[in-house]
Amino acid sequence: MAGTGLTFSARLFDQMREFSERAYPYEGCGVLVGRPSAHDVEVTEVIEGSNLVTDRRRDRYELDPKDIIRAERTARARGEEVVGFYHTHPNHPARPSQFDTDRAWPGYRYVVISVHAGRQLAATAWQLEEGVHPTRFRETELEISQTEDHGYNPPGLVAEVS
Repeated sequence: MAGTGLTFSARLFDQMREFSERAYPYEGCGVLVGRPSAHDVEVTEVIEGSNLVTDRRRDRYELDPKDIIRAERTARARGEEVVGFYHTHPNHPARPSQFDTDRAWPGYRYVVISVHAGRQLAATAWQLEEGVHPTRFRETELEISQTEDHGYNPPGLVAEVS
């Protein structure tokens, strides 16, 4: 997949925030559909997914494979592709855990969203470093495009939990 950054319209980023806050106090997750280019990956749709984990929903997620298949079909019909995934960390920082790293797939972008008391505090984007052992993520740029939404600034993008 080309590009290094991940770009959302403010409207789509806000939609992902709403999905994330609604999942609280459990981990929420979903699929990112979009268009890769030489410079970045533009997200064109955020699809809310189902977390199949039942025993540790506060700190684990497993995205329903049916959600991924549906997203792939939707993307393909529009000449796009699944470009990544998002999930939340309830009451924890917006950084991938070792569990996240161990289960990630190369070539995709991952957005981790910190949600505290039902409100998004931070969002970060990540990609696996390929050919590196042990496997690890590197942070990538997460950009919210202001052009189509007339200066809308999504809440909670800057704050980070320590």
